[in-house]
Amino acid sequence: MDRIELHDVEYGDCTVLVGRDQSVLMVDCGSVSQYVRRDQTDITQRFDAIFHRYTAASARYFLLTHYHRDHMNGFLRKLRQDPNYFDWVCLPALPYADGRCPILGIALYAHFFSAPQSDFAQVNTACLTIYDLLHNTVGAARICTLRAGDSFMFDRTVYEVLSPGADFAYDPALFDAAASLDAAMEQIPETAGFLRLKAEYLSAYAACQAALSPTGMDRDAALERLSAVWRELDALRGTPALLAAAEPVQEILYAPALRQLYIETQNDLSLVFQNRRSASEGFDILLTGDVSGKVLDALSTKLYSSYYAVKAPHHGTESHWSAVLGQMEIAHLLISNGDYHAGGEVSGRYIAMESVKHCTNPSACVWFRENGSCCNRLLRCYEQPAAGQLTLKCSAAAGNRFAPCRIYVFGHNGVRGCHCDR
Repeated sequence: MDRIELHDVEYGDCTVLVGRDQSVLMVDCGSVSQYVRRDQTDITQRFDAIFHRYTAASARYFLLTHYHRDHMNGFLRKLRQDPNYFDWVCLPALPYADGRCPILGIALYAHFFSAPQSDFAQVNTACLTIYDLLHNTVGAARICTLRAGDSFMFDRTVYEVLSPGADFAYDPALFDAAASLDAAMEQIPETAGFLRLKAEYLSAYAACQAALSPTGMDRDAALERLSAVWRELDALRGTPALLAAAEPVQEILYAPALRQLYIETQNDLSLVFQNRRSASEGFDILLTGDVSGKVLDALSTKLYSSYYAVKAPHHGTESHWSAVLGQMEIAHLLISNGDYHAGGEVSGRYIAMESVKHCTNPSACVWFRENGSCCNRLLRCYEQPAAGQLTLKCSAAAGNRFAPCRIYVFGHNGVRGCHCDR
């Protein structure tokens, strides 16, 4: 790999790996923010600038870690504007347990019974329509689903997917909620058609994920079947039978505990991946999406003891801290955060790590707020020509566009190295 480019999209994520052949792998692109806080510029202008930067790339690949808008709405916007921008799109495969996928079942109810513009509908239902959108834009040949055990190649390097796997442990409360929603519908005989199509859709979704896997076949047929069932199912939206079921279903669906559990489960279903270690490369990286510490703890035996760069999960917040990360030797820590009332600040435990931090935005950092400076100023960086110098001695800290570490943060006012106060 040639370099890593981390983009400030306020509270969101966009990490780009740039290959030695100038191909790019963009991992996520989204934000919950509508504006760039500093000057109230529409956030879509940031997305436009990001995509414009890579128009001359030799190849462009996109990998979505999970189905939350702060990781995908910029990508979806670009997909609709320019279906040919990406040469390949990789999606996380949602696990089924004994033929059931509660995350999808609940998403279907959220689609039909939540207000379309509500946070619940926007956060939780993108997984339902993504395949239809991709089929009609990039095409079946350029879509891939990934799960634990799969691998993919980028810039002559093999990357291994560590999570989620077929053995993903859904919280039993999700199965209970999905069963309660079905039971509420069964009380109204007129909704039998909905329940039948729902079962067909979940079956078609599983077949579609399998067909789009690295070893899958009959991709077009699987996508067309899923699309056909979805059209039948979606045609029922707003019908009298479903309207009659709205109140009991919404009572279950809008329970705060279920909503929070659903959101956190989507986070834990993030694709986690790392490069397959090579003695000659020396550029080991781990990308973690928004998984919790529980997931990383479970993956500890598959992780390396040291990395060149690690993406802190869930914007570096305390809620998703893992002791596993604190025990690793990490040369460079990537943190994408921003000003968002519900987002959470950067954890003080990340700030205290000896890793050199590369942060997109210091607005959620208590260190920066209290000290008025970057936490990296007294850290040593071993990527400089004279190994072990303070980061202040780095050419990038002096405004030079070249960073010896090959990690860059692109903000609203240009590029910088590891100093968020430059």
